[in-house]
Amino acid sequence: GGTATFAGVSFSWAFEPVARGEARPRAAPGCEYLDAELLGARVRLRHWRAGDRFQPLGMTQAVKLQDAFVNEKIPRERRHRLVVAATADDRIFWVEGLRIAEQFKLDKPTTRRLKWRWRQGSPE
Repeated sequence: GGTATFAGVSFSWAFEPVARGEARPRAAPGCEYLDAELLGARVRLRHWRAGDRFQPLGMTQAVKLQDAFVNEKIPRERRHRLVVAATADDRIFWVEGLRIAEQFKLDKPTTRRLKWRWRQGSPE
């Protein structure tokens, strides 16, 4: 696990084993759970770039992040300030204010999960 701050958002993360048949934890404000094995060893925090694509949870295909922002009615002036979390090979798994990516959700084969927490401002 660890902590980081990027663009005024504080992050913390921890790896947790998943027992066979264990109930999926519920996401809460400022907290998501993802399949740690699918994420890989490194995470990159950055801002949205033109052409970024993302497959929100529950969708069958990726969409342009620009289109997701429009659909979610995120003001244009705010879009470039939102934090994007991506794998080392630049697959986006989390976007501030949106759902996690479909391909990184917890599923039956998940054996290790990442507890991903964030909040605006510096750590206490």
